[in-house]
Amino acid sequence: MRLRTFFMILGFLLFVLGVLSLVLILIGANLSYLAWIDKPGSPRGILIRIFMIGGGLVMSYMALNPPEQEVDDTTPGQ
Repeated sequence: MRLRTFFMILGFLLFVLGVLSLVLILIGANLSYLAWIDKPGSPRGILIRIFMIGGGLVMSYMALNPPEQEVDDTTPGQ
C-alpha cells in the first residue's frame, strides 16, 4: 500500500468518525471508544471532534493533491 493511500484512508476515517461522533453527541449518545474525549469537559470534547473533522479533510486533500515538484532556479548553467 502506498503512503498516499494510507493517509487518504486515515483522513477519511478521521473525518467520518468526527462527523458521526459530533452528530451523536448532539442527540445525547456517544461512541463508546471515543468516550475519553469528553472526560475533560464537553466544550473541549466538541473542539476535539471539530479538529478531527478538519484534520481528516486536510489529510485527505493533501493525499489526493500532492505538492508539485518545484524547479530549482539557482542551478548554474541554465
